[in-house]
Amino acid sequence: MPIPHPQSPLWRNLSFTLMWTSTAASGFGDRMIMLGAWALLGGMIHGSTDSTSIQASTQFFFFLPYIFFSIPGGWLADHLPRKWLLLSCDEARGLILLLAFFAVAQAGGPADIPHDHHWKVYLALTAIGCFAAVFNPTRNAIIPQIIPTPQLPSGNAVILVINVVASMVGMIVGGWIIQADQAVSVRHGLLMGALFYLVSGTFFAFLRPTSDRPIAIKTEPRSFWQAARYVSRHRRIVVLIGLGVLVWSSAAAVSSGIPGVVKGHYGLQSDELKTAFTTISAAMGVGLLGGAVLVMFIRTRRESTIPTLTALAAVGVCVLLFVTVRWVPATYASAFCIGLFGNVVIINVLTLLQSVTPNYMRGRVMGINSMVNTMFSVLTYFAIWRLPSADTNIIYALYALGVLLILVGCVGLVNYLTHGPMPNRIANAVWRLDRLFCLVWHRLEIVGRHRVPHDGPVILAANHTTALDPFIMQAGSRRIVRWVMLTQYRFSLFEPAWRAIKPIALDRNGGDVSKLRLIVDVLKQGELVGLFPEGGLQRTNRELGPMEPGIGMIAKRSGATIVPVWIHGTPPRDSMTLHLLQPSRSVVTFGEPYQPDPKDDPKQITEDLRSRLLALGNASDS
Repeated sequence: MPIPHPQSPLWRNLSFTLMWTSTAASGFGDRMIMLGAWALLGGMIHGSTDSTSIQASTQFFFFLPYIFFSIPGGWLADHLPRKWLLLSCDEARGLILLLAFFAVAQAGGPADIPHDHHWKVYLALTAIGCFAAVFNPTRNAIIPQIIPTPQLPSGNAVILVINVVASMVGMIVGGWIIQADQAVSVRHGLLMGALFYLVSGTFFAFLRPTSDRPIAIKTEPRSFWQAARYVSRHRRIVVLIGLGVLVWSSAAAVSSGIPGVVKGHYGLQSDELKTAFTTISAAMGVGLLGGAVLVMFIRTRRESTIPTLTALAAVGVCVLLFVTVRWVPATYASAFCIGLFGNVVIINVLTLLQSVTPNYMRGRVMGINSMVNTMFSVLTYFAIWRLPSADTNIIYALYALGVLLILVGCVGLVNYLTHGPMPNRIANAVWRLDRLFCLVWHRLEIVGRHRVPHDGPVILAANHTTALDPFIMQAGSRRIVRWVMLTQYRFSLFEPAWRAIKPIALDRNGGDVSKLRLIVDVLKQGELVGLFPEGGLQRTNRELGPMEPGIGMIAKRSGATIVPVWIHGTPPRDSMTLHLLQPSRSVVTFGEPYQPDPKDDPKQITEDLRSRLLALGNASDS
């Protein structure tokens, strides 16, 4: 089945539905084996002083195989049909859980097993982790084959939402089923997880990606080393993988530290500790759900770096609150916010990686990403597992982690905001924030941006619908648009911004000739000038009004290239405040650039521009 049309909603995409349902089952099964392992290893037993260490050990052995199998899994995803790899991995995990169920079939009494049998639990965790390591890059590689690129942020968010909900449900259900003093309860949890894997894994057989195998030219490199070289040569991919490393390592530390924080703050043990661990984890899961919903609202890959780095710093603040405030509502609220902001980072990083990586290379790049992320996560789990007095010392580690996340998020955000295509730092910050505002709040669609010349004198001549128009035109241009404004509105409070964007300030009392001469002088300096020839706002009446004759004179005297611009979809309101604050689905269309015939008089140039704008408007509205 071909990728649906971008306007087709995700819920009508059968392959997408099969993907998220199977992902949900995998998340539920993972929680069952984790809780079962924690119980079998004695993490729920009263008097244990190393619940944090035991929790970290289960994570360590589950994720250890990712270091060794993520890259081979990515290589397989680039050479074999991806949907069959997904099916095989889920079925294999289900069989391993089924074997574990039969292995403890005769167990009775307390849930924990003798210390000399712990290796069996670790072996089962490692075996499941091997197939999970292949599953993860394969799933991330196939997602762009079943979801259109414009819908990737929403699609990834939905899949991760479902995975989080399933994991959260698995955590809560597992907390009800698995009891510290009943070995039989572990058997029930293992059997339930096995059935989820075995049944839902078959759903992958019905996936219909755009291509059963990755599309690649025969001469394209197919080895891992070529993929590693590709990653090393693309700084953006390296940065994204680095952000992933930081957030996943942080997740490993926080999830392992929950028992230690609960013990240190509230002195809980045994089943009370288990209940607190599962409910706080569930609160974090609800936060992950909220983060996914937030990404679905943002819904754009462009300028997603700003919310990503802001969320990273917010995670750091929440971690500090989590380990500092000894108040139950604050503990749950901070856990929720850690999940909320953490998932914003996770989804945006994954979406950008999928978007910038070609299909023939995507499996191996995802494998490298998974391997590197998990290697640092495993090292984090190992360090906590072997940490002396882990329940106490994890608190100090989380303090340091919170500070690190705040620093990285803030420094990265400032660096990103102040760098870009504009000529100075403030102009770059204004441009990026303007784009984020227009793309998110007004769902701005930019058509024909490539038609704006990269240099030389250019006039952007647009219809004038609302006060929002200059914002969306600037969002669609990588050059500073020199707007005309009256000097009386150049408030000193915003002087740093005025110096950055350099508006053409005119005196209301100046003559028309002097005003035109100033605009012409700016154009002759090779600048990009934005003009609204109507001279006033359309507001609710969306018909192109009469044009001021000055536009023809400016074009004739400056010899500038004219780019007609048509704007529609802006809020049809009289209030200029609502123009900016009311959400909309605005569209800015840049038409074909042209140079007026210097022999034409200004009136002919103005009429020609009006005809071009009307034609562009008719084409845009059709």
